[in-house]
Amino acid sequence: MWATALKAIQALRLLKDKGTRNLGKKILIVLLSPVIAFIFLIGGIFSDGINFNHNLIQDLYNGKPVSTIDMDANQQKQVKDIEAGIKLLSLEIEEVNKTLADGSLLDNHLVKGFYIGLMLTDQSFALDQAKANSWVLCFTEEKEDVASSEEKDEQPKEEEATVKRTSLMDTTKIFAQIDSTFSITLKDDVKGNMESVYSALMGGTTNKPVTTLSKEEIDKLIKNLPKETSEVRKNLIIQAADAVGKIPYYWGGGASVPGYEGNDFGIVTSPDEHGRILKGMDCSHFVDWVYWTVMGNNLGNTNTTGQIAQSYEISKEELQVGDLAFLMENGASTHVGIYAGKNEKGEAVWIHENAADVNVAMNTVNYWNLYCRLNFMKGR
Repeated sequence: MWATALKAIQALRLLKDKGTRNLGKKILIVLLSPVIAFIFLIGGIFSDGINFNHNLIQDLYNGKPVSTIDMDANQQKQVKDIEAGIKLLSLEIEEVNKTLADGSLLDNHLVKGFYIGLMLTDQSFALDQAKANSWVLCFTEEKEDVASSEEKDEQPKEEEATVKRTSLMDTTKIFAQIDSTFSITLKDDVKGNMESVYSALMGGTTNKPVTTLSKEEIDKLIKNLPKETSEVRKNLIIQAADAVGKIPYYWGGGASVPGYEGNDFGIVTSPDEHGRILKGMDCSHFVDWVYWTVMGNNLGNTNTTGQIAQSYEISKEELQVGDLAFLMENGASTHVGIYAGKNEKGEAVWIHENAADVNVAMNTVNYWNLYCRLNFMKGR
């Protein structure tokens, strides 16, 4: 039955019309069993392309309470087991990181994402503290601290036999260690589900980092802008596009000065509330930084609520490059991006500091539901 659900999810991904996808999803959820329906809901998150920062998997990853009001007893237990497991894993990751050699750190997204992925299969199992520790250790490996040749000629010392433990990213080795540690044999579709969740947390279809844009790519973007676009708006897009792939996503992070120099983007710092350790910015402070760098106005180094307060609402058809779009959820703004024109297909292009990509990204996401122009940009 689990395999049937996964195949149904894959079939749904092939439907290009969003209305058809949603209708198909509703029909299949009715036909499938309650537990499978919940798994199908998870699959639907991937097929709709919704930013992972605003979906169920991200809430589970972040340890945020998930509403189980409309779920049956099996679904509620599944969610509660995942939530409890993520809490234990967070504690164990912190403890194991203290023991790793050479400054290596565990990939939170990999450790937790693989567990969430496993829990959405028929090989799922709940964690207690001991199992959580064992799970985390599956993402590490031992490396012998080899003594130098000069040391080898000397009389053997007890400390020369020490073994270092470091973080591990090789998924083949990780799967093998999970099999051995928990006396199971992970099925191929289970491994695929684990990798799919990790991939979603890291930005969707790939585990590769966002690549920077070349000068030619940025020039092409600017060339596609309407002829009447002002120089200041062009410069905003040039600056935003130049930052793609260069500034890590870091919750609550902001710039100290305009431009790159003096901000130390990318250096290792204390973890943010989601475990990210590279200094960077979040979505609203990226917008502040772009305007600060180009126009000398950092918008008060504010958040999305403050940016909306400094703007007036416009329609999607009125957008000019440099205008802002917000994702509103339950009356609150949760994400912001900068409009960068349209591509050859006529799709709106957006540049935003994106948790899903763990960096500044340029894409054609369409989840925005509020479009605004900053007051001081009127007529510019």
